[in-house]
Amino acid sequence: MTVSDKPRSRINWHRLHSFFGLTVSLFLAFMFLSGTLLVFSAEIDQAFNPNRHVETAPGGKLSWGRIYDAAAESSPGWSIVRMIRSHNAGIADTVVMMNPEGKDGRAILVDPYRGSAIGPGGQFSFHDLMLQLHERLFVPGDKGRLLVTVFSLPLAAAVIAGIFSYRRFWTGFFRWPRRSGSSRAFYSDVHRLIGVWSLVFFVPLVLTSLWYFVELVGLGVRTEANFRTEKRQVLLPDGFDGAQVDASVKLATKALPRLQASEVRLPRMKFDPIVVMGQATAILVTERQNSVHIDPETLKVVGIQRAEDLSLHQRIAAAADPIHFGLWGGLTTKVLYTGFGIALTVLAIIGIVINAKRLSAMEAKRPTGPARSAFGRTWRAMGPYGLGAWMSVGLIAWGLGNVLYTLFFR
Repeated sequence: MTVSDKPRSRINWHRLHSFFGLTVSLFLAFMFLSGTLLVFSAEIDQAFNPNRHVETAPGGKLSWGRIYDAAAESSPGWSIVRMIRSHNAGIADTVVMMNPEGKDGRAILVDPYRGSAIGPGGQFSFHDLMLQLHERLFVPGDKGRLLVTVFSLPLAAAVIAGIFSYRRFWTGFFRWPRRSGSSRAFYSDVHRLIGVWSLVFFVPLVLTSLWYFVELVGLGVRTEANFRTEKRQVLLPDGFDGAQVDASVKLATKALPRLQASEVRLPRMKFDPIVVMGQATAILVTERQNSVHIDPETLKVVGIQRAEDLSLHQRIAAAADPIHFGLWGGLTTKVLYTGFGIALTVLAIIGIVINAKRLSAMEAKRPTGPARSAFGRTWRAMGPYGLGAWMSVGLIAWGLGNVLYTLFFR
């Protein structure tokens, strides 16, 4: 490539960056914002539901069996199918139950220090609401996930083109925005500054988003074990109580040393085992990748899954969620992801502003003067005939409409 070809190449990369970025910028800003809210969604749920908060007591939390017995006593006839323990010392345990017909479920809260049911878990969950919005726009199943993850393709293209269009981009980390030039130059500098500083976050975000997409088109792999027992006559043997739950958890921690049990699943089907799950020694996995499966009749281990034993394909799949949602480093990464999420939302909006100012400057040079408003010009620039803008607004309206419907009518 000759010297004269290099500027032309950067111009072409810049055009690609503008095309892919601007076309889906509205929807990406919406996704960045919803993803940012999702990072601390569990803490938001806890803040707005005072029933979740409990006073700690000397001696620590009670055993899983005590939680099971308290929940069973509070709801006779209901089947306990899931018990979840928060890592936060001041948060109640959640117990999910099914009615005698096995159809409708509900959640109750149990004080882990006193072993008493303290009320319903509540129907509204900010975390679930944001997850449905961000993950699939309330469209059921894989169709919704595919609808969202397909936007990872133009996002990846915009990021790659942006890197190639910015010559020696690493020199821009401390290049502060110009204040003496035009507003367009200032916003361009801010856009560039946020972009280079966000690359450390942007690259993992793009890669995990692409991974979610390729999983849906055929490269997905199961990362949770699915062991079964012999089919029983009943879900649980007669007289099953918290003592058997404690025995199962003790057996699980013995079978999988350093397992920190954070969830216990009880059978929903007559061939399901008791499953004790939690973090252990592996990094970049969720609690679901470490599990011990126990026959509720014999209290013998029928299967063990260690995250370290997963294949490379499975480890990549298991790592996607911790990396994408900032769960891998506790509070530190949550704070960083929140900051970067806000920055990316601003980045997408500033990209729209820059293009609007560029088009305004071009229209001002027309002999007949501006033919359209700044809003109209920018709208039409988002894809052919504004297709990207119309598509983004339609998807955003669909998502927000479902949020309102869930809040007020469901």
